[in-house]
Amino acid sequence: MTHNQWSLPPLPTSTLVSNNGEEPHIDAEINKAMKNYEHTEIVDGSPEQYEKVKQAIYDLLDAFNVNWDDPNYSETPDRVARAYLDYWATGYTRDIHKEAKIFPNESGFEDLIIVKDMKFYSMCSHHLAPFSGHAAIAYVPNKEKYIGLSKLGRILEIYARRFQLQERITAQVADALVELLDPLGVMVVLYNVEHGCMSSRGIQMHEANTTTSAVRGYFQKDAKDSGALRKEALSLMKL
Repeated sequence: MTHNQWSLPPLPTSTLVSNNGEEPHIDAEINKAMKNYEHTEIVDGSPEQYEKVKQAIYDLLDAFNVNWDDPNYSETPDRVARAYLDYWATGYTRDIHKEAKIFPNESGFEDLIIVKDMKFYSMCSHHLAPFSGHAAIAYVPNKEKYIGLSKLGRILEIYARRFQLQERITAQVADALVELLDPLGVMVVLYNVEHGCMSSRGIQMHEANTTTSAVRGYFQKDAKDSGALRKEALSLMKL
């Protein structure tokens, strides 16, 4: 059976899996609610924004009555402001449409393409604590176009370098590939993700890690014979 003989289901699904093996389902309504909030974040790199972020970091530390004569603190507001604007929040300055190189699928290839073990870093929007892990992206191109392999990593980086949720990164990467490529199917898995807000505060589960997945098209559970395709992809990802 060829890929284009599978029937497509109407709705996307996402799944969150903790390292205890449970698989709570995130239904389409929850995914929709996550997307409905307007994204108002701006990183323009202007001197005004730099000064505003620097002052905010200064005020935070000053609330703890740090000794500003201590050289370990004196330049911290500057360092942290530059880290946010130059690294941690740069995803807001980048556009997937400008960075994703699309090629014509001249060979008509319609089988699995997988890139895995991509390390990513992000910042939790709940506590501004870091989280990091690995990503695997699988997709089945249509007969017209496919994307450069390195650009899968770029798309991941664009969405990770923001104030984020792991679930949202997973869904955004999958939806971006659907928008760019109109592929026959997409599977995005973020795995072995360690959250600073979980390990260093609250329940303090130091060894916990989280896996999330987002599937579209032929990978969805309602698609005919999707189980075989999902199984093949997960086997090649070794997850």
